[in-house]
Amino acid sequence: MGRHISKERKQIALQMSVLGIQDPIIRRYTGISERSLRYIQKTFRETGKVMRTPVCAGRPRVLDSLDANVSYWYKHSEYIA
Repeated sequence: MGRHISKERKQIALQMSVLGIQDPIIRRYTGISERSLRYIQKTFRETGKVMRTPVCAGRPRVLDSLDANVSYWYKHSEYIA
């Protein structure tokens, strides 16, 4: 597993790429692997950003807070037989 590449380093590598600097030179000066550089460029072409951000952070849950509140109300309601 490689090390984390900061957002700033990715932006610098992308700027160098846009300026026409060849990938081997970018990799040498930034320390980013060939595969990572390709992925950064691909992500930028697809999203316009150097990093993807998840829509919802964290582990997906079976129930959300609304489901839990409705379930609690249903169990403790005096009107439901």
